[in-house]
Amino acid sequence: MGANQPTARGIIADLYEYGVWANERLLARAAPLSDAQLHHKLTEGALPILESFVHLLSADRRWLARWQEVPLPAGLTAVDLPTIAAVRQAGEEMALARRRYVASLDDAALAAPIRWQDGAETRTLIRWQALVQCANHGTQHRSEIAAMLTDFGHSPGDLDFGLWCRTVRG
Repeated sequence: MGANQPTARGIIADLYEYGVWANERLLARAAPLSDAQLHHKLTEGALPILESFVHLLSADRRWLARWQEVPLPAGLTAVDLPTIAAVRQAGEEMALARRRYVASLDDAALAAPIRWQDGAETRTLIRWQALVQCANHGTQHRSEIAAMLTDFGHSPGDLDFGLWCRTVRG
């Protein structure tokens, strides 16, 4: 690749850094909500705001374990992360762990398959596919959180990847 061409690892790292930025915008707008608002189910099919944040972190932790091919940690619940401050702290720790992991990958590691048990079935994905799948999963739930925040009058504004690229990444 040329000097100005992004690497696969760089693109994946950018997807996760965008997610960190978008999560922070959402968390900042969720911080003033009452406990009742954070736990109120507004949208059919979506978890309440706090539970949505917890779900994202729980999925991130479990995917990181799959990528590292270590035993899966227990899933998180709102009992484990009962406040926006607790979610923010856990998110910062997850971002650091994921940054270290992504930085450790070379092209061979990105192209390697990972396997895990899902009940009686063995699932397989190429590592880069699993990394992108997890980043996309976060985007889906962030859009649900943004819609719920907007319903409460706390819109996070533009969460567009292009905005992140222009204003943060440069």
